[in-house]
Amino acid sequence: MPAQDFDTVMAAVDQLMAGAMDEAQMPAAAETLRQLFNGSKACFAGFGPHPDDWVSYATNVDETLQARCFGDLAQDFIEMGLALRHIPLGRVYLDHEVHGREALQRSRVWQEWMQPQDMYGGMACRLAENGEAFWFFDVQRGRQQEGFDRDDVALLARLYPVLRRIADIRRHLGRVTIQRDEARGALDALAMGIVILDQDLRIVYANEGADEILSGPDGALSLRQGRVFARQPAEQRQFKQLVEAAAHDSHAPLAPRRSSLVLSAGDRSHSLSACVMPAASPVPAGSHRKVMVALRRLDMATDMVACARQLFDLTETEAKFASALASGLSLTEAADTQGVRISTARTHLARIFQKTHTRQQSQLVSLLRSAALPLRAG
Repeated sequence: MPAQDFDTVMAAVDQLMAGAMDEAQMPAAAETLRQLFNGSKACFAGFGPHPDDWVSYATNVDETLQARCFGDLAQDFIEMGLALRHIPLGRVYLDHEVHGREALQRSRVWQEWMQPQDMYGGMACRLAENGEAFWFFDVQRGRQQEGFDRDDVALLARLYPVLRRIADIRRHLGRVTIQRDEARGALDALAMGIVILDQDLRIVYANEGADEILSGPDGALSLRQGRVFARQPAEQRQFKQLVEAAAHDSHAPLAPRRSSLVLSAGDRSHSLSACVMPAASPVPAGSHRKVMVALRRLDMATDMVACARQLFDLTETEAKFASALASGLSLTEAADTQGVRISTARTHLARIFQKTHTRQQSQLVSLLRSAALPLRAG
């Protein structure tokens, strides 16, 4: 291979770093390396003993052939990949040196996947390990091309530290993406709005519940040019004060100061409770942290019966009686609602006290109201 000039190699490294930080740029990074090595095809790949471990960023992807990797050729790929596990990280190898040229070309992987894509001679190196799985880089040359020489091998060996770093970053960001998606899924399941704001009331993040609350035309809170505003001017001033206090208060605890308020819509219906708190750990003095606001519709109906049965193992009758008390009825009113004598109501109440570990009706009501599960329906 003709010696590559410094600028060409550095351009390839720049593209690799762009791919490390942005998954969408990884196919372009593979294409840059394909050109650098004058190959017919190139790819970064994650491989393991199960297809769930597999990931690939390749050039000239044939979607039909690619699907076969995870289908009827999966076991053949696994057997071929296991032969690579003994090769030290960073050591550059040629396909025929590992598998044998004749054995490789008799394999289904070569005949049904590699040959149709003009992959007649490969050079690769393993980049990083993660248990039984590992990452590698592979570049192929076509039938009409000469094989890789010592200069090619030397160049790939020199690029190995960069390639390994790319693999490490992609693995790390992949884990972060999974954690982020799981966290977002959990927040979207809540029957309340979770909003993260900066000190100027601009939205940094909003879960599905918050999107629904803020998109309502007659709601207590709405969006104006990307900022959150309360419908009532007086409440807007209070809300902004709470946000600014939470954004600047990096050391003082939340408890001594007010951190919540009730926000009303234009007709004073559909009210919201808003609890404001710092969204992150303390920051250096003089810096501003983000603020998290938990929003909940005060007119939202809660299935208190189902909640009481699930949390405290109450019977259906006991749960209905407890729900009636939590809704604000007196013991006599709850007995009338359930159609039972007051003596029977007292028996139900005693059993509910026992199961909920409470002693007074006020304790029971407070417990039931605070324990209502804030989960979205469906």
